[in-house]
Amino acid sequence: MTRKKFRPKRRYGNLFYSAILLAMLILFNGCTGKGDLRFNPLPDASHFTLSGQIKLPEIIETDLTSSLRGTLVAISDFSTFMVSAGGVSSRSDKTGNFALNKVPFAEDLVVRAEAGKIALLRRVSSDELYYNDLSKLLLNLQTTAEALIWQQGLSIDKNLTAADIRAREYEALVAEVVTAIKLCLQLPKTAVPKTVLDLAAVKNAASSAASQILEREIMIREANSVLRHILLRSDIELLKVYVSPSFLNDWDTTSTWTDVISHYTDLFKDFIFTDVSWTIKSSEFLPDNLVRVRTEAKIRLKSLRTEEIVRDKTYTFDAMWRKEGNFWKVYRNMPYRDTHPTEVYADSRWGEIADAHRELQAALATEKIDVVAARISQNFGNDWDVNSTYNDLRTCTKSRFDAMDVKIANYSVDSIDFYQTDRAKVKCTAQVRVINLIPGVDIDSGQIKAVVEWRREDGVWKIFRNLPYRFSHPTSID
Repeated sequence: MTRKKFRPKRRYGNLFYSAILLAMLILFNGCTGKGDLRFNPLPDASHFTLSGQIKLPEIIETDLTSSLRGTLVAISDFSTFMVSAGGVSSRSDKTGNFALNKVPFAEDLVVRAEAGKIALLRRVSSDELYYNDLSKLLLNLQTTAEALIWQQGLSIDKNLTAADIRAREYEALVAEVVTAIKLCLQLPKTAVPKTVLDLAAVKNAASSAASQILEREIMIREANSVLRHILLRSDIELLKVYVSPSFLNDWDTTSTWTDVISHYTDLFKDFIFTDVSWTIKSSEFLPDNLVRVRTEAKIRLKSLRTEEIVRDKTYTFDAMWRKEGNFWKVYRNMPYRDTHPTEVYADSRWGEIADAHRELQAALATEKIDVVAARISQNFGNDWDVNSTYNDLRTCTKSRFDAMDVKIANYSVDSIDFYQTDRAKVKCTAQVRVINLIPGVDIDSGQIKAVVEWRREDGVWKIFRNLPYRFSHPTSID
């Protein structure tokens, strides 16, 4: 009678092998943020240097040339323009370049360039002061129209953001303001008592646009703030509301509302988000109540069983939100699983490698050596070990299936570089502790850092090179 091998009760299956064979799985990936997403104003004593250039290629009626009377020309010398913001002023140079030093913080900060009847504006929001490059500010008719619309919005208790004003469905409204300014710039100075921005034609166009543009970005920021609190509080019921029933990811065909909820339901049982921060880098409103939100999220995830930090990473992604009923919901492209991308512009190849990871993980947990072997290139090798081959990796894997079980397994994918159409380098980190069943002793891999190369062969992604799978292999490879 054959004696069966004793196996301790296992919760996660043989994940040791996915660490050694993949060394690239993110255990759980939360796309969360820290703090209220409303802007926290800087102290009034904060000062900034603003610089940039005036751009005015349009033909206008002006006496700013050397002629004695106004002519229709394009201005080539901007040295007569006085640029000001927050009580600080400075004259532009001939090419339109300007610099304003020690400009004090203000919620309603606007850069103004003026010469005679001509005035150009550029709103500088609180977020821009805090996050953006302030050395390349442009002042032109487009920025002037946007600033005027924002000012008119304030007069009717609307705080319209740049994203609100630049939404695609409002392009025609903003264009009407630009056209009104252009036409007024062709009027003689005698018809313009102050500046063209004070004329009724310009003011009315800006007022009309402000009255029609919806104040939406603040709602998006509030929705993101709610999402952050959902994850911090492990509130699965509220998460069900803020993820669209139509949710999917471009780079993962298995991503659905059901999969998101199932994933976080399991995660909340064993892990907790101890720290989350969130920065909205930009927003773009699209037709059909859609908005693209580029987000930089930093997370720290802790295991409730081991008290170890299993994730401390930064993710940048373009999430799509959609207004459904009275709620803005995450509709598309929110990374949340171990193999989801950590940078923007991920394409379908991410999904293909993610599918390969899931297939390998399932096969490793059930000890299906043939399925594992099918994901290893016949030409597999390691730069640091001439004895590493397809056959050696398969033999080593089979022997470990028979001898070990996992106790702790932490994984992290730092990045994927598709350096050729059919080749990818996956930078990853892993740490695994296993029990050798026969002597009953633990073996700890320590922290493993590797750049594992995958290659697509006949339409199938396979591990091709530089996978540490023996204890004698290097544990830190950049």
